[in-house]
Amino acid sequence: MKNLKNLLDGSKLKSDIQFKKLCINSNDIDPGDIFVALKNSSKRDGNKYIDHAFDNGALAVLTGIHHANDNRNIIHVSGLEEKLVHLANKAYVFNQVKKIFGITGTNGKTSTIHFLKQLHEQLNMKVSFFNSIENGGSGLELRSSNMTTPDIFKLYRFLEISSEHNIENCLLEVSSHAIHQKRIGDIEIKFKGLTSFSEDHLDYHGNMEKYSDIKESFFDSDDFSSEGYVFNEDNYLGAKLKQKYKNSYSYSFHNKDADVFIHKSSSNKFLLDSEDILPKKINVNFQGDHYFSNLVCALLLFKVANQDVDLSSIDIFDLSLPEGRNQKIDFDGRDVFIDFAHTPDALEASLKSLRSTHSGNLICLFGCGGERDRFKRSKMGKIAENLADQVFVTNDNPRSEDPETIVEDILSECSSKNIKVIFDRKEAILESLESLVNSKPGSALLIAGKGNENYQEFENGLRKDFSDFEMVMRFKNAI
Repeated sequence: MKNLKNLLDGSKLKSDIQFKKLCINSNDIDPGDIFVALKNSSKRDGNKYIDHAFDNGALAVLTGIHHANDNRNIIHVSGLEEKLVHLANKAYVFNQVKKIFGITGTNGKTSTIHFLKQLHEQLNMKVSFFNSIENGGSGLELRSSNMTTPDIFKLYRFLEISSEHNIENCLLEVSSHAIHQKRIGDIEIKFKGLTSFSEDHLDYHGNMEKYSDIKESFFDSDDFSSEGYVFNEDNYLGAKLKQKYKNSYSYSFHNKDADVFIHKSSSNKFLLDSEDILPKKINVNFQGDHYFSNLVCALLLFKVANQDVDLSSIDIFDLSLPEGRNQKIDFDGRDVFIDFAHTPDALEASLKSLRSTHSGNLICLFGCGGERDRFKRSKMGKIAENLADQVFVTNDNPRSEDPETIVEDILSECSSKNIKVIFDRKEAILESLESLVNSKPGSALLIAGKGNENYQEFENGLRKDFSDFEMVMRFKNAI
């Protein structure tokens, strides 16, 4: 139990309040918790949920707003929204966690974390992780994640639980939203990686310059000799950061001066020029240059953090991709790939990879999320039209935006000659599968955008059960 008095400097609490954890969301409150009611805007005001928090068992509420006489423990904290890092540091201790890894990038965070997790596990090193799919670790309960990076109190609590289980290594996905909203507080993240940088989230950041600045700020350090940083130089931000942090490590498919220069030998065999930093030859059991790039990021970070480890003792071929990332399903000489690709860069990389390994027809099914970055929609439509033989445009997570508007944006720069629009995702998947099985051997279908997600989100936050993988398997089992 924790004492609320220890969190509030100069507190005039009349009595000690022993609590379990701090919560920003009233839905997370369990009996014995403290609700922190934040008012970030007119639309996001935690004070509206104070009654709900008490109903769920909150012992007290911290708020930046003065409330009228109330017999409940509603405690005013001036400038509350600016004191979250202070509160988190006071409430949570995780001294046993010695090495914290933070992975950021437009694409590639989840697979890099997944590779890092497997590297630690192969050498029986205790590790915890928090990615956009799930969170857990050595001796920890495996839970589904609903955010790439959780709120600051959930994150600090996760680290504390890791510490209580004597876990020394923790792996974190760090989104641009989390960086901007200071959800990572002032956690000492010694080992940081940038997997990629391309257009996304402009609905939130406004433009690419601001988006880039946020990503770059994650690496801000007075120690320009930091050896704990790893950058993908195949994007302008990674190349810029490599120049800024001279003793960092970089990798590239295109820049021979990178610390690790990658040569592709075949679809799953690669040669590395790295002055013996990494093995010279690597075979993998998955395909996709972009996913191999993420593996190299993970290997470099792991090596930097564990310099005494001989990577030859690791079975790299045994490393797998996470669920919903280039997930392959065989259809009698034809292949379906389910992938999370939801940006122009990721969709292009996935389609180019499949085109290089499949001699038959290439079919692409995708949509774009509603109430999110509109600027990327037309680019994704053009990429699909140019790289695939047949395109199915369908709903992704339309949320409260009109699906017809989303599709209009996607098709705005397309000729639509090889594109079919089917709003119902189930019908679109079934028809695309019919097209695949009627194609010649060597054909492939990419179902992009949602990956491992098991729902579709519609108006007013309504989520309906839906899984691309399950839909494909039902079709396969029925034929």
